[in-house]
Amino acid sequence: MVWPRWSWAPGLAALALSVLASQAWGQQPQPGAQQPQGSSQAPTLERGPQPAAPLPPELGAPPGIPVAAYPVELLGLLGPQRGGVTFTPSIIVSEEYNDNIFLDNANRDWDFLTRIGPALTLVINKANYQLTLGYATLAELYARHENLSSALGSHTFLGSIFWRATDNLTLSLTDTFVWDRNSGVVAGFATGRQQSWTNTVTPALGWRMTASDTLNLSGSYSVLRFENSGSGLDSDSYGFRASYGHAFSPRFTAGLIYAFTYVDPQVGDSTTTHTPQVGFSYRVTPTLTVAAEGGPGFTNVTGEEKVTPVGAARVTQAFTWGTAGLEYTRGVSVAGGFGGATDTWTVSGSIFLTTLARGLTVVFGPSYSEAESLDSHAAQQIDVNSINVRLAAAYQFSQYVTLFASYTYFRQRTGHSASQQLDVDQNVARVGFQFGYPFRFD
Repeated sequence: MVWPRWSWAPGLAALALSVLASQAWGQQPQPGAQQPQGSSQAPTLERGPQPAAPLPPELGAPPGIPVAAYPVELLGLLGPQRGGVTFTPSIIVSEEYNDNIFLDNANRDWDFLTRIGPALTLVINKANYQLTLGYATLAELYARHENLSSALGSHTFLGSIFWRATDNLTLSLTDTFVWDRNSGVVAGFATGRQQSWTNTVTPALGWRMTASDTLNLSGSYSVLRFENSGSGLDSDSYGFRASYGHAFSPRFTAGLIYAFTYVDPQVGDSTTTHTPQVGFSYRVTPTLTVAAEGGPGFTNVTGEEKVTPVGAARVTQAFTWGTAGLEYTRGVSVAGGFGGATDTWTVSGSIFLTTLARGLTVVFGPSYSEAESLDSHAAQQIDVNSINVRLAAAYQFSQYVTLFASYTYFRQRTGHSASQQLDVDQNVARVGFQFGYPFRFD
């Protein structure tokens, strides 16, 4: 049993978040609650400050942790939360069927897995601050490939803090950590079965300058590492974002955005991208909002300037039972473990249910992504696309017991020009119970 070199990251992050929480913080909407009318994205763990007029996340709120990042054993964090302090330790027992455990169609094999392990959640809702933490680690027991069994099969940590320093100034911090042997789960694109981990930290600041004007600043650092033998390539990504939004009317908001991205891959040259953009948000009806932003991305790679389109567009509809959304994004990033900087675009949908039935949380999220090398002369060429469909549900039928189930379909194809060829078709179905006891402090 080998503990990953960076597996202490969630513990340190949790300690840091707990220390910060002892300060004076600001009120934030409950995680999992129905989004305010005019929201332009699917619910996130941390939506950030609420300006006088509805602004899209790119103009008026720091980024948060998307619903798609939640493993099924932490879906309870998305449900309605009570006030005060709630600490819930729990034990998870589940069975899983995986029809391609090696994430490689050329070496396709199936197995049944028993997953057992603890999970911890901490939610603090006070008049001046909000803190949400979730951590789960699971052992994996394989029925057919017993040599793959491990006492440390996966780790997931999600953390978020929101602080309203004044009526017009808000600060937030989010952190996500994932450690797994499924490179597709860790990196988005799969490079086979390999021990890997990623951690992303995002601090943000929101300042309501006037009743109609809002300034938001955010930074990000994302690290991706592949351990032991395998084809995955390490990378580091840094980002900065500044956005100014003006509410021209209660329904219409527009503004200016500047974003900077630095990508440092293990193989290939580092790249810097500057992206000036314009964006807007329009509330079509009290429950339907459309938002978009876009502009040119100026990327310096191997001493040459590449210009690619960068932007996002989204439509979000709120219902009495939850929300539904459709989103398109395009920008410069790394294609998971494939390595160098790529022109990447993604189309994704989301359906999020929290009020259909008491104690029931359902998440459905299909997505399609493509990534292609920015530098056509680079030694490591990337040309990959993937389809990912995820359906997960958790039903708390008693105070102490939750039944959950999930299904994931993953399909990946690499183009003829790609240096690394790896096609994947994978179906994963899982069902289990979670036994927990909430300790509540007011």
